[in-house]
Amino acid sequence: MGRKRRERIPMAQETAKWQSKDSVFVSLFTDVNYVLQLYKELHPEDTDVTVEDIDVKTIRSVLVNTQYNDLGFFVKDKFIVLVEAKSLWNPNIPLRMMFYLAETYRRYLFDSQQSEHSTSRVTLPKPDLYLVYSGDKQVPDEISLSEIFFDGHSPVDVKVKVLDRIDETICGQYIGFCKVFDEQRKIYDNKLECVRETIRICVEKGYLTFYLKDHSKEAVDMMSELFDEEYLRSQYNIAERRKNLAEGIDIGIKRGRAEGRAEGKAEGILSTLAGLVQDGILTVAQAAERANVSVSEFETLAGLHA
Repeated sequence: MGRKRRERIPMAQETAKWQSKDSVFVSLFTDVNYVLQLYKELHPEDTDVTVEDIDVKTIRSVLVNTQYNDLGFFVKDKFIVLVEAKSLWNPNIPLRMMFYLAETYRRYLFDSQQSEHSTSRVTLPKPDLYLVYSGDKQVPDEISLSEIFFDGHSPVDVKVKVLDRIDETICGQYIGFCKVFDEQRKIYDNKLECVRETIRICVEKGYLTFYLKDHSKEAVDMMSELFDEEYLRSQYNIAERRKNLAEGIDIGIKRGRAEGRAEGKAEGILSTLAGLVQDGILTVAQAAERANVSVSEFETLAGLHA
């Protein structure tokens, strides 16, 4: 376009912190040659594009610190391609894509020394939006912001093409890799056995072989970390359920006292607290404190004495 570009706003880094299997997708496309391969598969009609025409612009830390997209790149100032990889279906993807696209355009205008406040029309690359979905849900080939949120009646729309089939394309192989990984997680409790078997099967089937052979250690680390995250998440959920249950008991006790239904409420509360003690959720001391009695009184009233 012949415009002098300003110093660019930092976007994608060469490396990333791996936190889930979706990060295999992010890791894969840190190699611009694979980005070029992806683009050629999405746009086979564009036969002249080269690596030099690809400008990776994946967003990091947009809007809030935890929000970012998986892959974004420009092609010769002609296209802006945004790609998200998800294993769980998310109907909000068009909305998220709208956020990513707006932020990417904002940065593009800054880099190209253009302004939306100019009296001249700015020049923008055409958006091309994709979701790579590796889950089991039957999904449409395209999802629309207008259709999902406004029954098709909206002056604003964002359309996202959905890629969900296992095939020989780089995204199709990634989907195959994800499905193998999910299958092996159902078989193996040992995370290293699961990860190694996933890699073995994927290499055998030809899923991301070119990547896994050169990055097997990184893949093992990334997928192993997913096991750790899921375990911590499950433990957190258990702790939260126990906390909420205990808080609910406290509220019930206070309400019972306030309403003056002493005997009936007390009997029900003691029975519930005794059950929590027997299940190992509360200690006898914790239960006695909630019932506002001494430990010995609680043991007697709740029938916990041998």
